[in-house]
Amino acid sequence: MERFDRQIEIDGRLVSETSPVYVIAEAGVAHFGVEEKACRLVDLSVEAGADAVKFQIFDVDALIAQSLPEWRERLSSRRLPYEAFVRIQAYCRERGITFFATAHDEPSLEFLTSLDVPVYKVGSGEVGNWPYLKRVAGLGKPLIFSTGMYRLEQVAEALEAVAEAGNRQVAVLHCVTRYPTPPEEVSLGNIALLREKFKVLAGYSDHTHGYHIPMVAVALGARIIEKHISLDFNVPDANDWKVSCGPHDLGEFIRQLREVEAALSVRESGPTAGEQESLVWAGKSLVAVRGLPAGTVLTKDDLAAKRPGTGISPAFLDSVIGRTVLVDLDRDALITWESLQ
Repeated sequence: MERFDRQIEIDGRLVSETSPVYVIAEAGVAHFGVEEKACRLVDLSVEAGADAVKFQIFDVDALIAQSLPEWRERLSSRRLPYEAFVRIQAYCRERGITFFATAHDEPSLEFLTSLDVPVYKVGSGEVGNWPYLKRVAGLGKPLIFSTGMYRLEQVAEALEAVAEAGNRQVAVLHCVTRYPTPPEEVSLGNIALLREKFKVLAGYSDHTHGYHIPMVAVALGARIIEKHISLDFNVPDANDWKVSCGPHDLGEFIRQLREVEAALSVRESGPTAGEQESLVWAGKSLVAVRGLPAGTVLTKDDLAAKRPGTGISPAFLDSVIGRTVLVDLDRDALITWESLQ
């Protein structure tokens, strides 16, 4: 038996290899410490059609050592107090979108468990922190984790920690922790590698410019797409905005993603209804090469295949040869079964 289910349930929504792609609008810290801006990011996610909006929760003292004062200062201005997320979660519920978050430290994880979120996300920065990953996996909820900065053997180690915690509902997101990631470093082939080698539900956490690379990720089997969002651009000492969609394009991004998703369907039942209509003008039928009087016994030289496609298909050429014409036929007249004996 496989160790993982290859599907997870988020807020009553089944995410599997055959379900619609699950789109996460990664708000992260793009609120810059302003609760009202966080709610506007929720609004943006809802209006664009995202399935979930995700934030990042942290305690500066628990996350960053005193030896990094510049990073402590930088993140202090991008932190919301825990109680703000209680209200943000309630606002998400009111707007009808799933809320969850990445907790970057133990105190924040303790707080996040109190919110009873439907899924936990572990960021790439926990690479090697298998005790923490195992703890999150053991909380009894589905788990998503990103693999930026991971070596392949570390993905195996991470999944071993998840399995030891008894969690079968896990999704692994291919990710490159560089803002922005140049195309030659994206390595989207790793999505198939995750699916095939580790037998897990795979997705993609995007840190590139534009739409095209996440679209290819969907074509390669990613069932979860995480895309950063922002209301502010050209922000000093910030990275996320460089790879974010905003009010001007998040909706278009999701619309195009859904079009790509629709285009990937497999159809074995023959022409679509639209193609059936096209057969009239694009298909070909058997016609008389020249005027043929009644009584003519048809040979191959009497027949040609020409548009429109409303008569006898050229596929039946052998069945038509040797039959007798019952009526006079003009040049290019359609051959019909009724005109033959």
